[in-house]
Amino acid sequence: MLRNQHTMAKQEPKNKPKNKPKKAAEAKKKTATKKPARLLREGAALMIPVDHLRPTQITVGGYHVAQKIHVTRRLSHADLPRFLDKHRIHVVLGPEQSLYVVDHHHWVRAWHEMGIVMVPAIVRADLSHLSERKFWQQMVATHMVHPYDEHGRRRPLKELPPDIHAMRDDPYRSLEAFVQLSGGYRKVKAAYPDFRWADFFRKHIEGPFDTHHTFAAALAEAVKLALSTRARGLPGYIGPCKPAR
Repeated sequence: MLRNQHTMAKQEPKNKPKNKPKKAAEAKKKTATKKPARLLREGAALMIPVDHLRPTQITVGGYHVAQKIHVTRRLSHADLPRFLDKHRIHVVLGPEQSLYVVDHHHWVRAWHEMGIVMVPAIVRADLSHLSERKFWQQMVATHMVHPYDEHGRRRPLKELPPDIHAMRDDPYRSLEAFVQLSGGYRKVKAAYPDFRWADFFRKHIEGPFDTHHTFAAALAEAVKLALSTRARGLPGYIGPCKPAR
């Protein structure tokens, strides 16, 4: 019986289609049944190396960064972890698990300059499942990227700095920050109100502010300007509602 079966197997037609290799079939099956990567939930807390963070803005205010360095250095060693946790960096995960800062650029730049290696972060969104093109479309649509340079000009997304250290100084961003801290306008939740105020001061106050004296003089002028009717319509405006007669 075994001999007959063997003979019949030999007599099968030579042109009968062959089965696909077993390994190729298994690989195809694994690809078809492969589960998508698990996404991080919004609000997830992480500890991230500063060098792994990528900014979504081109500029920071140098004087504002220096102020945040001063605030952080006044803390005791015991109080520092709790302070960092309170000011967690807001991040979005992009393609290939890239980490993009979408809020607290000044804090992370200050901590980077202080030599702090690991910083606490909170996840705003995990978009790592998107393609590069769709990721940036989503970032623009949700106002989570703001590629404007130190002259207030919009730049291509490809000109975003590769890391936190490469962000450039825009003195008008420092001016805007100190006006708000001085009570010149109210902090509000809106899309990039700080940039709108910085551009307003850029149009009305001439630089440069390359010394503490010139910056202080510009700040005094900026506070008066922020409280004048010329600033009406800007987010957080607290000046008079009608022009003085």
